[in-house]
Amino acid sequence: MYQVWNEKAYLPQISELKRLEVGGTTIKPFEPEKDGYVFMHGVALVKFKGRMYCAWAHNRVEENSDDEEVNYAVSDDDGKTWSKCIQGNFNPEDGVAVSHGAFLVHDEKLYFFAPQFKGQLGAEMMKSCAYVFDESVEKFVYAGVCLEDRFWPMCEPVLMENGNYIMPGIYVASDYMSPDNAAAVAISRGSDVLHWDMVKIGRAEDVRVWGECTVVVDGSFCKLYCREHSVKNKALYAESLDFGKTWSEMNLSNLPMIGSKPYAGTLSKGQNYLICSCAADIHERDILTIAVTKKGEDKFSKIYCIDEGAYVSYPYAIELDGKLYVAYSWSLEGLNRNKAKLAVIDIKELEA
Repeated sequence: MYQVWNEKAYLPQISELKRLEVGGTTIKPFEPEKDGYVFMHGVALVKFKGRMYCAWAHNRVEENSDDEEVNYAVSDDDGKTWSKCIQGNFNPEDGVAVSHGAFLVHDEKLYFFAPQFKGQLGAEMMKSCAYVFDESVEKFVYAGVCLEDRFWPMCEPVLMENGNYIMPGIYVASDYMSPDNAAAVAISRGSDVLHWDMVKIGRAEDVRVWGECTVVVDGSFCKLYCREHSVKNKALYAESLDFGKTWSEMNLSNLPMIGSKPYAGTLSKGQNYLICSCAADIHERDILTIAVTKKGEDKFSKIYCIDEGAYVSYPYAIELDGKLYVAYSWSLEGLNRNKAKLAVIDIKELEA
């Protein structure tokens, strides 16, 4: 078992977590009576040339069917207010779905990476595609297939010291319950962000995954945290010492975490963080938490509550001007009948 939680630190129960003051706002309400969308999930967040963009998966029929599409909203006041839903028009043709993905600002351009698929959860076809924002028409335009290997981007690509980006995601073997699903990373070919290579993460024999994962990078050292796909309720972990080319065997860690998409990163003040649903007695996906390390350490030692009732949150975060902006799904109904919310955290509050 990997030690990702500092065993000398007290591991709190849900009732003991300190609730952060987050000043939350709604990015996109859940309003099927107005727009017909009954599924909304997988928010992604970025700031580009003074404007904040938040994108998500939308579906008027059912989750992960070939009716899926990506829509988004924009904010010109750092997330205080948001535009109405903007149709992304990412789908290349009828019957080809596009679902939630990840943003990247590179070479003064805004990119979005997302899976295209046919059939329920890509039963017939899945590939990762790139879109680039055309400022002249204020629309995202298709830039082509960037990875053929059934890879679903999960978190923002991280630039490594060797000049490559690393982007965590899922290798989707077939359906949701397939034993061949795996956590994976895509690695760019240097500054060419339109062509990526996939590395699947091997796992211990008795470990089951859906594959949603996230990475923290420190030089050539990459730490990967992954969703576990049973009732063990532990974060899975693997690590790489060579910029993500090879990995240790992924296995259970000592951090209790419910099965849902995690998001990790490093704050400007030197602390690593992991946004997920974790606590000593975690057993439902109805609380959103952030675990932090002390500066210069690699094990988490404090957990805070961001929101309650945030069923299956699928968080995504960016840091701007000393604040951590966390976008996530929120619902009390379940079944991913979500609205998109934004929490803004003063990173000074995240002490370990």
